Amino acid sequence: MALKYWFEFTDVKAIVHKVEIFNDDFVGDSTQIYGSCALTKAGTKDTLESIRGGGLQIDLEATTLISFNDLYSENEREYSVKYTRNGTDLLFYGWVSPEGLIESFVDDTWIISLDCTDGLGFLTNLSYVENATGLQFVGKQSGLEIITNCLKRTNLQQNIYSSIDIYYTGMNTTENVLANTYFNSNRFVKDDNAETYMNCDEVLRSVIEIFGACITQYKGDWYIYKPNELFDNSELTFFAYNYAGVALATPTVTIDFAQGLGSQINNFYPHHVNKNQQLTIDSAIGAYRINYNYGLIKSYLANNKLTSVSDTDIPDFTILDSSYLSFPLDRQGVYIDLKPTLHDVLKVTDDLSLTTGDSFTMSSRASCSFTQTFIFMTVTLTTSTTTYYLTPGEFIEGGGNSFIRTAEWTQTVSDITLQGSANITNVSFYTEWRADGVPESGTIEFKFKTARNPAFNSDTNSVFLTEFNINPLANDTGIKGENHTFQITDKPSSKIKDVKKVFNGDNPSDIYIGTIYKSDEVTPTDQWKRLGYGRQVPIIRIMGEERMKMYGKPLRVFSGDVYGYIDYLSVIAIDGIINTLFMPIEYEYNAQTNITKLKLKQILNNLLPDSTYLGIGYELTFDYGNVVEPTIVG
Repeated sequence: MALKYWFEFTDVKAIVHKVEIFNDDFVGDSTQIYGSCALTKAGTKDTLESIRGGGLQIDLEATTLISFNDLYSENEREYSVKYTRNGTDLLFYGWVSPEGLIESFVDDTWIISLDCTDGLGFLTNLSYVENATGLQFVGKQSGLEIITNCLKRTNLQQNIYSSIDIYYTGMNTTENVLANTYFNSNRFVKDDNAETYMNCDEVLRSVIEIFGACITQYKGDWYIYKPNELFDNSELTFFAYNYAGVALATPTVTIDFAQGLGSQINNFYPHHVNKNQQLTIDSAIGAYRINYNYGLIKSYLANNKLTSVSDTDIPDFTILDSSYLSFPLDRQGVYIDLKPTLHDVLKVTDDLSLTTGDSFTMSSRASCSFTQTFIFMTVTLTTSTTTYYLTPGEFIEGGGNSFIRTAEWTQTVSDITLQGSANITNVSFYTEWRADGVPESGTIEFKFKTARNPAFNSDTNSVFLTEFNINPLANDTGIKGENHTFQITDKPSSKIKDVKKVFNGDNPSDIYIGTIYKSDEVTPTDQWKRLGYGRQVPIIRIMGEERMKMYGKPLRVFSGDVYGYIDYLSVIAIDGIINTLFMPIEYEYNAQTNITKLKLKQILNNLLPDSTYLGIGYELTFDYGNVVEPTIVG
């Protein structure tokens, strides 16, 4: 970054403030200018609002010699801004917005006001694609990887810190849940005819909202935190990463966000000022519903064309014996040798997890110069008690260069074939197997063997496999998803929160694109718990219960001016208000006057008794495509 403009000033407390404007293409000496600034955060009514964007308003003194017209750019991420307080505290890092630039034709000097953004506001206009290439992401991605991909789209290389004390069953509670929880990247492609990519704002929310977490810029870095966890303790320990999601040399940091506030006569600093402080009450929430739409996976394999990286690397597939494989120059497809006896050569890397009654279709395209030649496969279902094998069932249709058959599950060892040729050679043949629903819940392994021609023992040719697909099919129940409904059971408020839609949740089957996975990227999650508590429930239930605990009773709201700097990410105790902590929901810090305008809302959690969650009614129902608003019962 090349420094182009800068200004600094001293506030009424003799603290120095400095704003620097950078441009990568600028060459030359920087220019000192004159101005002031105010730090802001987007207002919200919700303490659990997941994305907390911020900005910096800068007022610059323009002249006929320096009109700042060069700051105008169609690219909103061309001029970056840093605001530092007291020499070392970086309070803002973002981009200049050219809106607001004016040039006077009358005066020699005039003031222009420019808004700067931390980049989170850009995310609604940016698709969830690879930042450098614009290509769609494929396969499973960790929550941390998804978050870093979204934040990279801001073009700000800031460290990322996360603290979320929720863990799935079997997870080590000393590790970061975001780095050990995986999602299908195809979840973030909309189910419309155009297959539109979701924007980064939607994707970022979809990951952090299910944990009840928020993200904001704090001292020049991104911080992901849970307001619920700050209810009775202002200190959090964060996992630390660079902008690319790589752990820092110091892997964790602990920060105390405690902030006291009171009157000057009681020797508080910062303290109340301007005599505009007041307390109001926000009503509680009586009922709340979360709708989780499963979403059916269109194809289980992203690399269904068997595109290879090298002779030892085919994404989505594991090579078991490379001596029977070879590859074309364009690396699209794989040659599997004909052998008189069968040898294991290749397998789908991740087993497919299905629940009782769920099924799939398996299809391929292949060719060979020998007639009546087949690739042999073993498809194995392993349950908690039994091993099943997929075996040929009834003929459905076929002829020429294609055939379609059913396939059945038996406990007798059996193989399935993928046709390479029939009576015609060197033609691409299509094979499709439609498997019956699995008899028990379990995992399915797809293993390829060498090819054979049953008519004779050839050892001098190969079958060219150019495509292989696995398309899961849901048990035909009509269920589209789940409705999780929560209600305060003791004197509930009549206020109802809008239905919240989420894209990911617990599901024991790989057929659903919204399924969340454990760190092995294979095992679906089903139960979660909070740190320090033994009760285990689905993640969406935790999400709903935590919101009801935060809004289960009327909340105090404080507003007013404060003399002194208070950071937005603070847990504030106000003198005279006993046993109550607040967090900002509206915020502006005027650096020159040293006044922070605040609106604070009380934070609650009341986790105990965690074993029963008394006072919150919960009902799980299935969504058949007609989501409705919750109503108060009783």
